[in-house]
Amino acid sequence: MRKILVPIDGSDAALRALAHAVELARAAGAKIVMVNVQQTLERWYAGGLLNNEALTHLRQQGEADGAKARALVDAAGLTYEFDVLFGQPGEVIARVAKEQSCIGIVMGARGLSDLDHLFLGSTAHKVIQLAEAPVTLVK
Repeated sequence: MRKILVPIDGSDAALRALAHAVELARAAGAKIVMVNVQQTLERWYAGGLLNNEALTHLRQQGEADGAKARALVDAAGLTYEFDVLFGQPGEVIARVAKEQSCIGIVMGARGLSDLDHLFLGSTAHKVIQLAEAPVTLVK
């Protein structure tokens, strides 16, 4: 089955991208693959991802970030996957798109990250550099 990857970070831009991806998925008969990537923030948690408290907190944050997105795709009646992953967002998104053989990535041009970008989000910029699949940015 064809798949379209949509990174979800809880931002309005991610939800706009998802709405666009839903229309593309309908037209292409594709499945939506949503990922929420939690950065490995060792500096904020002693032991980083080896700390069970950190993993639990980050997974809960990812699930919360994805709640509206899952509701939107449920309402559209489309098949989807949602997963919370850990790592550097741009790298993880490009890797998942390749592993899942996605026909494209649809994402917000800017998400919730702080001060890492001026005009184009740093994650979007990294995905464009690394991804083998076409990348559509939604403003």
